[in-house]
Amino acid sequence: MKIGIIYSPSASIMDIAGLIQTFTLAKQLFSDLNIQFEICSFLPQKTQETGITINASFVGLPLSGFDILVLPGSAGYEKLMTDIHWLTWVQGSGSVSTFYGFHEGISIINLINQPNQWKSNTRNPLNGFFVALQVLTDILEVENIRTIAKTLGIETSWQTYLQTMNIRQSALSRDTAETQIRVNLALDGSGKSNIITRIPFLDHMLSQIAKHGLFDIELVANGDLEIDQHHTMEDCGIILGDAFRLALGDKKGINRMASTSVPMDESLATVTIDFSGRPYFVIQSKWNGENITEIPVSLFEHFLESFAIAARCNLYIQVQAGKDNHHMCEAIFKALARALDQACSLDMRRLDQIPSTKEKIF
Repeated sequence: MKIGIIYSPSASIMDIAGLIQTFTLAKQLFSDLNIQFEICSFLPQKTQETGITINASFVGLPLSGFDILVLPGSAGYEKLMTDIHWLTWVQGSGSVSTFYGFHEGISIINLINQPNQWKSNTRNPLNGFFVALQVLTDILEVENIRTIAKTLGIETSWQTYLQTMNIRQSALSRDTAETQIRVNLALDGSGKSNIITRIPFLDHMLSQIAKHGLFDIELVANGDLEIDQHHTMEDCGIILGDAFRLALGDKKGINRMASTSVPMDESLATVTIDFSGRPYFVIQSKWNGENITEIPVSLFEHFLESFAIAARCNLYIQVQAGKDNHHMCEAIFKALARALDQACSLDMRRLDQIPSTKEKIF
């Protein structure tokens, strides 16, 4: 992928620096990343007032051979919009199929009648970094994008940006002396999953959440199973709860509360959930025996409690009927999936509202 960064007179050094720093770091972190980026200018640039100088490698050359052109902000764009020579130079980028314009660059994209892949009109000093990360999302995994953002020190700001753009997803890792886990979660998914915990029945239950909740979940865990399953199951609950909490952001527009009953053969389970910001967990179930396969049923209760605490939700579970622990547990997880789907779904009537009389959910 070849990326051209348009450097115009009076260009914002912050915008240019954010783009360059992010692309440079991505190449350093991921040596097999196939991207090139060039600074492109129609005229030789003057030294900036700050004393910082950026030299363009494409000066006056035709903007051909680029896959992407990025037009950042510039204090002088009002003059550029009447400069027929400069506009002709930008419009001569016939082979370019993708444009990203931000800050004042949005006006230029509109003027040359090109679709802008950058959807936010919000001014933000970090937009140079955000645009570069957005460009990289087409060629890097979500976890790798998170690594770049974390290395840049803008992981929280990037997550906030995704939420403001209604890109409801999260990527997390949790590393302790007992477990190493990473998770990618997309709330508005299609039910795809890649679950590897090395506890087959837990994998089966987590895949139920993805499939029946229409979430895309990738969760890979490596825990101290030579001791027992406790740490792995507890930490998987924690990180998955954290992932839901982060992906929901300020929870603006969501239904927040939901209750679903699901049968599984002779079993029936009801899960009621409220993303209230006040974690609480209750389960009422008369298990038939202490284990499911080789796993104590108490560990599944502990997983669910850990999830509720990390997600900061109220989670109430009732198993009204059942004889087979496998069926009872599966009914719980399918009901949890459906309840999560309903609670996380957006209500079109309140998209600009936080569903709380407090007008804030902690």
